[in-house]
Amino acid sequence: MNRDKMLVPTIILDEVKAQGVQIVNYSKIGNDHFVKAPHRDTDFLFAFTYEGFLKLIVDSREIFIPKKSIYFILPGQIHQHVDSEGDIWVIAVDAFLINDVFKSVLNESCFAQVPALINFTKAERMKSCLTLFADIIKDLSNNVFKQHIKRGFIDAVTGMFTEEFAVVQKHDKKDSRAITLTHEFKSLLFLNYKRLKSPSEYAHELKVSTPYLNEAIKLTSGQTVSYWIQHMITIEAKRLLFYTDKTIKTIAYELGYSDQAYFTRMFTKAEKISPMAFRDKNR
Repeated sequence: MNRDKMLVPTIILDEVKAQGVQIVNYSKIGNDHFVKAPHRDTDFLFAFTYEGFLKLIVDSREIFIPKKSIYFILPGQIHQHVDSEGDIWVIAVDAFLINDVFKSVLNESCFAQVPALINFTKAERMKSCLTLFADIIKDLSNNVFKQHIKRGFIDAVTGMFTEEFAVVQKHDKKDSRAITLTHEFKSLLFLNYKRLKSPSEYAHELKVSTPYLNEAIKLTSGQTVSYWIQHMITIEAKRLLFYTDKTIKTIAYELGYSDQAYFTRMFTKAEKISPMAFRDKNR
């Protein structure tokens, strides 16, 4: 079977769409749950096993996460739940709400991340933070302070995860050319997505052919170079739409588009909602 022809659904979580974050605490998952089948998520996923274990398949690799361990999955990675037992926490966070410094560290993994064991003190701290954060999310009251409190918890939780992987990843480097090229591409993308807009431009900068670059990125991430370019642009666009009062024209120009109409069409096609509608919905 040609694996490229397999249909792998991309999941958009309703709670993340509404609040920017979802926290789930569970032990066992029924066999009919959607996470049992291979799928992608549009968000960053963070897993914490306080007790027991969590077993996943991520980009065709079996991942075993023992107790007092953490793990994360990047947007676009193909994954599925295999088995779990104990006290398991999974946190989904909209990419545009994650601190840029944290995001850069997480993306350094180049889709080859491994679970990180944390000590007793950090595990207790993580569980306390997640328990409190889950209670805050369940509180449906809405006031000027709620969004700031929620954003503070997102920074705290994702920061605690990122701190551990900033150390672990130094010991998990692989020599695969595809992995290395993906690392170089993503580093280049983070710095130049407002300037470089096409796969051929990135291929030129990296001194490889466009087809070879696409093949390497698709192999390691399951997505094309064009997808990641557009993904970076839409994340920054959502951030500017959410946190600033800049006009759509100004945002388009800041992201490297002189034609506002073209930018609007691109954003709408990618997000299934126009820039202005996104702002109205989330402000």
